[in-house]
Amino acid sequence: MIKSIKAHIVPVIVLFILSLLFLNSILHKGVILDNIHYINDLTFVSHNAKDSLNNGEFALWTPYFYSGHPLLAVPENYMLDLNFLFIYLFNNIYLAMNLSLIFYFFIAGAGMYLLAFNLVDNKKASFISAILYMFNGFVQSFIMHGHINILAGYALIPFIFLFIHKALTSKEWLLYSILTGIFFALQIFSGSMIFFFYTALLVFFYIAFNLIRKNFAKALVKAFFIGVVMAVVALSLASIKLLPVLEFTKMSSRAVNVSFSEFLGEPIKFSNIARILITNIGNSGLSASIGVIGFVLLIYGLFNYKKRIIWFSSVIIIFSLLFAAGTFIANWMYNVPGFDKQRHVERALVLLDFLVLMKEFA
Repeated sequence: MIKSIKAHIVPVIVLFILSLLFLNSILHKGVILDNIHYINDLTFVSHNAKDSLNNGEFALWTPYFYSGHPLLAVPENYMLDLNFLFIYLFNNIYLAMNLSLIFYFFIAGAGMYLLAFNLVDNKKASFISAILYMFNGFVQSFIMHGHINILAGYALIPFIFLFIHKALTSKEWLLYSILTGIFFALQIFSGSMIFFFYTALLVFFYIAFNLIRKNFAKALVKAFFIGVVMAVVALSLASIKLLPVLEFTKMSSRAVNVSFSEFLGEPIKFSNIARILITNIGNSGLSASIGVIGFVLLIYGLFNYKKRIIWFSSVIIIFSLLFAAGTFIANWMYNVPGFDKQRHVERALVLLDFLVLMKEFA
């Protein structure tokens, strides 16, 4: 066990150093990201959390908006995450915000490294996967311009997929089902409801894909119990936030579905496919670009077409592109509970970015 951990210390340390170098601009005292979501919304919520902690209270309520409605009832507001932990430890909201950003960025890479290594048992390939997961176009064009909860949810996706993969393929399915549920709850606690739904969709598809085998009945029974345990753990742990969210939703503009035009947002155009997959230079809008080298590795990965993960990745990549482009897939997803209250189908590119990186080294 100790030898196994030691074998991964160097790549993990390098990922952390890269995180510090990439975000070195916020390491100075009093400096934060030039991002209105970061400066305005997160600062407000963090001030509320700090005041509550100083009064010996948990930050469940806010006196500043919605007539004192519970703070945790707003889906995008964090409840328990690194930001809350760092405020508690250092009593400084700007330091907490910056440390959270750095650590979530690092955790995203570390999670992808562990997932890729578990799939391919190759440290070099896993390290490249981690780098691409941290520095791809989707991170640059969307995540770094959004709330910190967006990055928090993104950082947890590799762990959730790793645990559901282990639950489906190992004898210790109960342990990994519980871990999957715990990390789903962490996504909810961090306020990353956007990526919670996309991650749940990814997990649902992977469980369904795992049923395509000779011993279908046995796989179905195992998948059923995994799903039950995972759902019970996640919903039980996150109920303290989910129940107020459901109540608040009935009082807010999300009480009814968003209009279909809002749901679509700004769909991608297939005429910009090179920018979406290879490089995001030269145009505005969301991208999932992985660079020239990453794209070459993606094409190389297609030669391993006999592997099941390649087929799964291919299907999800096509699905995510059609979803993000506002095609008939978007029409279907608009009728799925949860997605009918979300905006901007182009965010479905997160599925493409996640699975492209797996596909390269499968």
